[in-house]
Amino acid sequence: MTNLQFLSITLNDYRQYKGEQKIDLQIRNDRHINVIEGQNGAGKSNILNSITLCFYGTEEHLKDEKEGGLETFPLVNRDRLEDLDEDETAKGYVEIELGENEPEYVFKREFTTVKTPSGFNSTIGDLRLQRRVNRDWKPVDNPHTYLNEILPTRVHEYFLFDGERLHEFFEEGYPERVQTAILDVSHIELLNRSLDHLEKMDTEIGRKASNFEGEAKRLKNQLDEKKQEREQKKERKQELEANIAEAESTITGIDNKLRDSSDAAVREKQERRKYLNDRLDQLEDEIDDLKEETTEEMVQAAPIIYNLKALEYTHEQFAELAQTGQLPPKIQDWFVQELLEKGECICGANLDSDEEKRRHLAELEQEMSLVMQENLEGKAEIPRIIEDGQDSLRQIIENRKKISERQTEVDNVDVELRDISNELKNYDLPEDVDVSSLESQRSEIEDRITEMSQEIGRVDQQIETLTEKIDELDEEWRDEAAKEDKHRRLMRKLDFVEEASEEISEIKQTILTQIRKNTEENMNQYFNDLIWKDEEYTVELGENYTVSVYGKHGDNKIGSLSAGEKQVLALSFMSALTKISGFNAPIVIDTPLGRISSKPKKRIAQNLPTYLKDTQITFLMTDEEYTDDVRARLQNSVANEYQLDYSNEVTEVREV
Repeated sequence: MTNLQFLSITLNDYRQYKGEQKIDLQIRNDRHINVIEGQNGAGKSNILNSITLCFYGTEEHLKDEKEGGLETFPLVNRDRLEDLDEDETAKGYVEIELGENEPEYVFKREFTTVKTPSGFNSTIGDLRLQRRVNRDWKPVDNPHTYLNEILPTRVHEYFLFDGERLHEFFEEGYPERVQTAILDVSHIELLNRSLDHLEKMDTEIGRKASNFEGEAKRLKNQLDEKKQEREQKKERKQELEANIAEAESTITGIDNKLRDSSDAAVREKQERRKYLNDRLDQLEDEIDDLKEETTEEMVQAAPIIYNLKALEYTHEQFAELAQTGQLPPKIQDWFVQELLEKGECICGANLDSDEEKRRHLAELEQEMSLVMQENLEGKAEIPRIIEDGQDSLRQIIENRKKISERQTEVDNVDVELRDISNELKNYDLPEDVDVSSLESQRSEIEDRITEMSQEIGRVDQQIETLTEKIDELDEEWRDEAAKEDKHRRLMRKLDFVEEASEEISEIKQTILTQIRKNTEENMNQYFNDLIWKDEEYTVELGENYTVSVYGKHGDNKIGSLSAGEKQVLALSFMSALTKISGFNAPIVIDTPLGRISSKPKKRIAQNLPTYLKDTQITFLMTDEEYTDDVRARLQNSVANEYQLDYSNEVTEVREV
């Protein structure tokens, strides 16, 4: 284990924890799991809060219902405060030791509570850090710099989180949360700062360029207007794509509800619809492939077909020349070669003594060889060219026939899908899912998706038209501005800024694409590692940050996952983020099995020991989670186990 771990957490008069209580969390060998068990209200979640309080100066996991509204409680333990007079204060602190196998960092934050006539007021002190240098401990002036290297504020929620609320992560609007999370762990802050700086430079150059006069000013104003218009179109497209992703997720949920209907006919129609939709996707892909292949064949065949008569005429001429003996030529190159080797011309001249005649015959030999080669190659090549053209033409005709056949099948599938929808709209099944209402909702959503898809097509065309106009105006403006010497230096700066911005944006996109792929791979692994079902799932993370969970029959289950399954999916996503984040911090999860029923708990507990086995994990569990079965399945991987004993609003941490 080379990752950092929480070696210990010391709570001094913090909330329910009276006095100084030190929790040793150091893991050993292959035992990388800590378990802290406590009943609801015992302060289990406040251990997670103590970490965020120490590091970031805030308690992010207060639970109004479960913890009795602790945000209204003083930070210092209430027993300590009972002995205070008005305006007197008491202090407490949280101290955390971090290191690989021995302490390297000790973070500490104090807090103060004052007793007032109306109650208590608490204030939080500054973060302090002691860092070990060789054998000595030295205070650090900039503790936040070191903390940002270990666990920055923007990513800590993926290492320190409340498992019970994880199921909410994949509720409505989740693609935006997924995208934000991936951006958080992507380490592209420097690129973003660079792009921000370049954007400011571009704005500044644009401001200076707006001072141009005459035609250059007019063109610049037009250019700016078109750029602004294009940006609005791009924003509209992004909005439509997000709405479509959300709508498709809703349809998936409706489909799963219909598939779970108690009525066999409804289930059968839903399965038939799934098959037809899959077949429709397949047909549309085949049509696209055929169209692409046909286009390529047309590009290849067009020159041949256009020149077909000329090729056929040339081929006929070759045939006639061959019949009359003109091809191959009457004088063969091998005959000339023999004369040169003998040294005697057919006229009797001695070629060894007559250099000019030898040179003339050598040139004739070379010429005859070339003529024979070209004529024979041309004679053989032309029929092949004609045949290639005819093959391409036959392939084009065949492809058009296939496209027509598949389009007919598409039309038939569309008709059957509409029939299924209309039949389901007329279903009235008491004590079952409201099939009619669900199907009506589904149809309305499909219509909206169609409308939005059509609008995206129109917006794409508008963006393309605007881009062409922007390129045209940009070229005109640059040409006009460059006519004056005083503008040329500014234009060179603008060229540099735009090229740099384009390069950095491309690098950023490449990084995000790779991170998305890595997240998908890890998420797929962790979900299948943790899920309690025997079925193998395929988890995919799309380019628009939608998540799909495909079962063995290829059906997307994302809309029908139970709360427990959503919790496992979110846990898998969080784990994938920690894996790719580049930060080697420990993980603390409050209530990891809170929404998991009894049997699945056993299966998950069985898989937990292999989950992130190179990372220290601390589970904060209730007694309902940490059952005897769960304990038995985890026992060989647990390094430290604690019980929270709660009595009279005071919690004592007891080692088990």
